[in-house]
Amino acid sequence: MSRLLILFYLIGFMLFSIICPKAEAASIRIGVLPIVESLPFLVAQERGLFHSSGLKVEIVSFASALERDSAIQSGAIHGAIHDILGLSLLRSKDIPFTIVTNMTVPTSKKDLFALLASPGSGMKGIEELRGNEIGLSSHTIAEYVTDSLLSLKGLKIDEVKKVEVKKIPLRFQMLMESKVKAATLPEPLASLAIFQGAKKLGGDYGLKGTQVVLVFQESFIRAESETMIRFGKAYWQAVRMINEDPQRWRELLVEKGRLPSPIKDIYTLNPFSDIQIPRPEEIQAVKAWMEGKGFETSKITYSSLVNDVWVKGVR
Repeated sequence: MSRLLILFYLIGFMLFSIICPKAEAASIRIGVLPIVESLPFLVAQERGLFHSSGLKVEIVSFASALERDSAIQSGAIHGAIHDILGLSLLRSKDIPFTIVTNMTVPTSKKDLFALLASPGSGMKGIEELRGNEIGLSSHTIAEYVTDSLLSLKGLKIDEVKKVEVKKIPLRFQMLMESKVKAATLPEPLASLAIFQGAKKLGGDYGLKGTQVVLVFQESFIRAESETMIRFGKAYWQAVRMINEDPQRWRELLVEKGRLPSPIKDIYTLNPFSDIQIPRPEEIQAVKAWMEGKGFETSKITYSSLVNDVWVKGVR
């Protein structure tokens, strides 16, 4: 091969490299709370599922729903672990996020949220909460679960004293130090509280609309539809890996997923859901609670809260 021909090859290769640079990985920022539902993202990251899908995923941790929602409203994150009530409140403020899938749902063996009495309180039932303090975060799923459980036992909301504690770890601490008589906590902190002496008074199994969901910015779904499908497939692969062998991921949950080490050997994970969106009656139950609280709900419809992009394109 002549030197001239080699030179032409080199020039052609250089021009191709300039004209067709290597594509950068699509970036996605996901907001999470101190709950175990962050595990699929951790597994997908740990096992290289995002990387092999051409994705760069940043997992952003928040101590409270308020901090997470502030990040959503500012556009700092593209997606987040959320709940139907929290998303409905965002939609009422014209914040365009929608649900792409359920993540976990309460089961008869394990609730997602529990109403707990502090250690040493002596309380054995919800009826004993009359006149006592309950630590929670108002206008969140914690308050929705609390109100629903009180109502089922015939208690009126004004018969208890709600104490505002937005940060979940602080709420746990106040419960365990008996600074509040009761508190509503998500898993896994609810299990840790019970392990350390708190009394479970009730949980969200049997209530409608308390599942943990994954939400995404509508403009991101539209603009990055192909990226969303790749992300969804990586997520779904991670979910299947977790459900096939939940024990395998205990150390990862302790190290990065906020599972407290004292309960790592006894904690059981709820199975992660298939790719599915909430049913209309689940959203209606949450909407009815909001109306009872005086919230404007005219913008909250089933079609505005759910997006079937993953239902159609991932499985």
